[in-house]
Amino acid sequence: MGQELCGKWMPRKKTTCARTPGHGGPCKTAENMDRNRLYNRDHPHRESPESRKKSNRKYRISSYGLTQELFDLLLQAQQNACGMCHRPFEEGQLIHVDHDHACCRRRNRSCRECIRGLLCHSCNIALGHIERRYAMARAYLDSPPFRLLAAAAA
Repeated sequence: MGQELCGKWMPRKKTTCARTPGHGGPCKTAENMDRNRLYNRDHPHRESPESRKKSNRKYRISSYGLTQELFDLLLQAQQNACGMCHRPFEEGQLIHVDHDHACCRRRNRSCRECIRGLLCHSCNIALGHIERRYAMARAYLDSPPFRLLAAAAA
């Protein structure tokens, strides 16, 4: 007869996990949980919002093949403003690295050759919609339905 191990039925094993039943990931003993708690208490910088933000930005920049220096040069060339709407970036604002998705198929990755500029969140979202629907929008603008009424009335 078996016993339950963290919400999963396992043959002839006793529950030794200190985490909640049914959790995701590997099991942890109470000793491991205590060791993690002590480490996190003694190293609070890992959890500070400033540290997390800096780490996230560094990861995002490097995933596009940029270094911090190249990112700063591009930001300076754009006069610290969005490349599309030209509104100045505010302190702490999320800056998106825009690249040609047709060149690099992996999400949020770039070969660095297809980088176009830095965008604010609103422009990044708008540009994504425009790129996906450009052919439809161009066809609509070239021949709007209202023209059909004018042609039928003539």
